[in-house]
Amino acid sequence: MKLSIILILLLVTGCAGLPNYVEPKTNVPSAKFKVNHYFDAPFLGYSTFVNVHTEEQTCGKSFGSESGAKLIVLDDNNPLISELNPDGVKLAVGKKYSFMIMSVAGMSNCTVYSSFKPEANSNYEMNVTGKLGAHSTHCKAELYRVDEAANKITPVEFEYYGQCREPSK
Repeated sequence: MKLSIILILLLVTGCAGLPNYVEPKTNVPSAKFKVNHYFDAPFLGYSTFVNVHTEEQTCGKSFGSESGAKLIVLDDNNPLISELNPDGVKLAVGKKYSFMIMSVAGMSNCTVYSSFKPEANSNYEMNVTGKLGAHSTHCKAELYRVDEAANKITPVEFEYYGQCREPSK
């Protein structure tokens, strides 16, 4: 338990160096982006951290680069974690957004990388799912376009890197 708290504090401190994402101005064409997380995890809860950058190469690129930012933090039952943009953010169109999505529960963590270019006036939801546990850990991300007027959800093709690793420095 004590070690789990230390790990979470280190994770939060490490992410603290990135600035928070700044949404585009209201007169810029944008798309809505929301992340949901659903994990089979220990009863102590879990958290999902989504960092973003707008450089073209994702896999192997440091998310601590100049274009890096904390985008979304979701939490389920951890009083040490403060959520960030749980209802989603607006993304400017015409840019490729690359995401590092890390989910953590105790000593278990799972990271996936993905990217896409949002289209104007679209609503997107990314579902991050899997299992976080001592004996088995896996996760995946799926992206959908949501048309609330037609009550329709459509899968979106996007670049998905699974569990690629950043190079060590």
